[in-house]
Amino acid sequence: MSVSEASGRTVEEAVGRALAELGVPRDQVDVEVVQEPRQALLGLGGREAKVRVTRRATPGPFAQKTAEAILSLMGYEATADLEETQDALAVTLSGRELGALIGGHGRTLDALEFLLGLHVARRHGRRILVVLDAEGYRARRERALREVGQQAADRAANEGKAVFLEPMGPRDRRTVHLALQDDARVKTSSEGEDDERRVVVHPQEPPSPTE
Repeated sequence: MSVSEASGRTVEEAVGRALAELGVPRDQVDVEVVQEPRQALLGLGGREAKVRVTRRATPGPFAQKTAEAILSLMGYEATADLEETQDALAVTLSGRELGALIGGHGRTLDALEFLLGLHVARRHGRRILVVLDAEGYRARRERALREVGQQAADRAANEGKAVFLEPMGPRDRRTVHLALQDDARVKTSSEGEDDERRVVVHPQEPPSPTE
């Protein structure tokens, strides 16, 4: 069900009844007041409020169809699987020979993700987190980055000097920062500009001796 009509003593009461019937929160619907309430005069002529509440279309199906359309224009035969939550859309591409679609360190996939996010935001009038994946690349990349971060942390702690990682995009840098945030031996920072920005893993300074 995507539309519900309900009545109540006030508009808000009528809306509440319609929302309960649809089972959705207020920010996911459009409300049309069909009839304003009117108090009875000497017991006559009163009427309740009446509203029509329509559930808004979710952005997921649009993102799914748009992703498949973009791939078709690029010459790929692929399908897009969707997982939709209130805060984000996860679109996973499946098909043959999608390696070129991922690109070096996922740069092509990141560009397509950005493009898809723009289309979704323009269609629905608000920014929505869109995560685009293909052939399980995101999970593999995250595991590899965590390993690289751990190796850098071991070197920094053992050698007592900063370790500079290769330049990375913001998503990859964030993965390394999060992977090492609870490692008491090191701290991380980002240095450099634009495409040369990278994570630096620093050894933690030993605590000052107590007096």
